[in-house]
Amino acid sequence: MKKYFYKSAGLLLAIAMLTSCLKDDRLVLDPDKGVNVVDFINPGEIAVHGSTTPLYVLSYPILPTATTIPITVSYSGPADEAPQDITVNLGVGTQAVIDQYNTEQNKTFLMMPSSWYTVSATSVVIPKGAKTATFNVVVNTSQIILTASYVLPLKITGANGAAVSTNFSNILLNIGAKNAYDGLYRYTTSANTSLVPNADKANVPLVTAGPNSVQIKPGLLATYGNVVTYTIDPATNQVTVTAALGSGAVTPPDTRSKWDPATKTLTVYWAQIASPRIFEEKFVYTGVR
Repeated sequence: MKKYFYKSAGLLLAIAMLTSCLKDDRLVLDPDKGVNVVDFINPGEIAVHGSTTPLYVLSYPILPTATTIPITVSYSGPADEAPQDITVNLGVGTQAVIDQYNTEQNKTFLMMPSSWYTVSATSVVIPKGAKTATFNVVVNTSQIILTASYVLPLKITGANGAAVSTNFSNILLNIGAKNAYDGLYRYTTSANTSLVPNADKANVPLVTAGPNSVQIKPGLLATYGNVVTYTIDPATNQVTVTAALGSGAVTPPDTRSKWDPATKTLTVYWAQIASPRIFEEKFVYTGVR
């Protein structure tokens, strides 16, 4: 009996100790705990969670004047606010950071040319009693080439009175320009449409793919992965459709396919040469993407 008693008592003691450990967050390894730390605040949604360096996709209209993008750095630590003035030193990252991201995520991002942007400061001060400080990245969207994807890497190079975060001291800004047709749309199809007839979907994105081209996301009929591109002739507002479809090329442009700039409505009619499939789609602009 004693043997079983001691075994049971030992088991109960082990469970109690494990429970105590789980409840006592002093035993949780937290390298930032008790240390003043600075890092970047997310300027948007992270494109791919788990990447070594976070990348954010930021898109802006093409304008003749420069676009200002505020970027914020933040304090965290044992005090609610910075216990002293903290100077955060900033810089532009290297091509190596972009190359690492491209390798990890199978992408082909390019370094944004320095003539396209200006970083407003090489350092900012988080004042004593505050938690954040902000600087600006100013971008000339009219210079962005729409046929490629460009990234601006930013980094925190150091700080006085605080450690630099290991996870968010480097960020990548994928800054893109939006053409006049980019946005969110109410998307409908006719009863004659093959595959997805009588569709009616809200907030379907048309994403810039060139100076006068947009692509439906996620793809064909806002349902499939096949890439479909709509190109508008700004002189006539006629629309040409190209699609990555395995069963044949798209027929020559249908003259009924048009963009109405007054109502921001895109109406397209198209078919596949080597297939009986036909597509009749309508996009009505509802807001910015």
